[in-house]
Amino acid sequence: YWVNVPLYGEVEVLQYSLPVMSLLLGFVDGFNPCAMWVLVMFLTILLQAGSRRRMFQIAGLFIVAESIMYYLIMTVWITAWDFIGLDKIVTPIIGIVAIGAGIFFLYEYKKFKGTCKIITIDKKKKIQSRIERLVNSPLTIVGIIGILGLAFSVNLIEFACSVGIPQAFTKVLDLNSLTGLARQGYIGIYILFYMIDDFI
Repeated sequence: YWVNVPLYGEVEVLQYSLPVMSLLLGFVDGFNPCAMWVLVMFLTILLQAGSRRRMFQIAGLFIVAESIMYYLIMTVWITAWDFIGLDKIVTPIIGIVAIGAGIFFLYEYKKFKGTCKIITIDKKKKIQSRIERLVNSPLTIVGIIGILGLAFSVNLIEFACSVGIPQAFTKVLDLNSLTGLARQGYIGIYILFYMIDDFI
């Protein structure tokens, strides 16, 4: 199956592996300067908790919650592509948005030397206070809900920083006319490698 890519020429898409694409894009998406500082701060405060068991409980819950939240975001994207259709119109738009976002964030990286400008200093301080309260409070239902909320907010930050990657990835899955199970498998690979920095 050949596709004519503007400014590049013809490409045989069957030569490209969906599992490898899922792995690479998930890995690249996961290393995100706009959310990495949250993870580093979270782990630093957790180290002061004094209990290894408590540290693993809170960090484990955070990682599971973040994985579930990102899975839901990806599912919403792929469902949206199914609903919208219009592949000949939507696909080029997504490609342009992804390329434009890539150029913009490379410019941002060069201009601000790798620091994230999506989050202000005041918002960073608020998130730090939330993390400190969660770590120092008993692990109750309220605390669990707080960790879920934190994971959701971190995912929103990451998504705002790298919207082009999951957007393009889910559209590629949609264009391949996969079964529901195959889609879930590729999204699972993506999320596994998206979370690899958190696991480490």
